Amino acid sequence: MPIQPETLESNLDMTLRAWIERYQKKLVFEQVHYRGVSTWKNVVDLWVYQEIIWETGVEVVIEIGARHGGTTLWLSDLLRNFRGESAAVISIDLERPERALPPNVHFICGDSLAPETVAEARSRCGGRRTLVIADGNHAADHVLQEMRLYAPLISEGSYFIAEDGIVDLMEWEEYTPGPMVAAQRFLAETDEFVLDRAREKFLITYAPGGFLRRIRPPASRSSSPSTLRRED
Repeated sequence: MPIQPETLESNLDMTLRAWIERYQKKLVFEQVHYRGVSTWKNVVDLWVYQEIIWETGVEVVIEIGARHGGTTLWLSDLLRNFRGESAAVISIDLERPERALPPNVHFICGDSLAPETVAEARSRCGGRRTLVIADGNHAADHVLQEMRLYAPLISEGSYFIAEDGIVDLMEWEEYTPGPMVAAQRFLAETDEFVLDRAREKFLITYAPGGFLRRIRPPASRSSSPSTLRRED
């Protein structure tokens, strides 16, 4: 049964922290859907994502973490509307969503850190303008490795978006250190990306400190091992 909505009046004095707690506990897992499919996202972030995709000319989105496939479906529709049938979603997860995926979605079933997964994602990008959204394993060490491995696939001006740094900001101890910490560590070892705080303009974001914009082309493998190495 859907939780009955609270009135606007009852929420006017709610702090931003209280709103985020409420959204996480009462809404996101059961009441957020796209075309009837569960979509585990902060819906304000989705608005920012479509702005980024439009403004930066993104043709391919690598989605790490699909779960039920609601966001996968949303990205598929968005890219097709913006860029046409050739635009694609490369979705990566350990398990395939139960629903059928659209033709412009290529699903990779596997570990996002596995060399064969990264290689397949790279081949599917085909040199097109690429964005990466990481919403899988949120442990800081894991996300940092994803940043190093997938950064070379991201086009100049586009982004690596590390979702759920909100766990660090809210200090949810069972999930920390998380993606925001990973982003800080990544930015400390590369000069190819910068943190774009302008993408947090609505304040209510699940990716605080996680909008990383590429400001120069990737260096070669030989000259920039820091952005490519993987720690086991």
